[in-house]
Amino acid sequence: MTNVVCDSFNKSWVAYKECRLRAVSRNKTTLTALVYVKQPAYNIHIGFKMLKRANGYKPWLIDFKIDACKFLRTRYQPVAKIIMNLIKDVSTLNHSCPYKGVNGIKDFYNIAGLPVVLPTGDYLLELTWIFDMKPQFITNVYFTFIE
Repeated sequence: MTNVVCDSFNKSWVAYKECRLRAVSRNKTTLTALVYVKQPAYNIHIGFKMLKRANGYKPWLIDFKIDACKFLRTRYQPVAKIIMNLIKDVSTLNHSCPYKGVNGIKDFYNIAGLPVVLPTGDYLLELTWIFDMKPQFITNVYFTFIE
């Protein structure tokens, strides 16, 4: 991971408590993204988008939106299932709706369970969190993948 950018569009509902990368060693960087949801959120959707850097970031491979509350009950989307399996041990996002209080991931670094082999390059994973059909906050994770 090379960078993380977090932004809240509605600070009266959602505020980032912590959003940062921490270098643990030369080859290991951990991600912490904790968000404080001030009011209960029942209708949550997440927009996943992966972009590859080639003269700017271009859409690549992944671009979809899921109903997060339904996903936590049935695990119906394969790409979201892969991402959830990566973060399940370090996140508080593995319970059903509603969400309130501090939620997020802390000290995430292990991508050993990633079954997809990507071509070498720089990537951006853009997550748009949508509550009641309005974008509330975004989490952009930049990373470099080397075969």
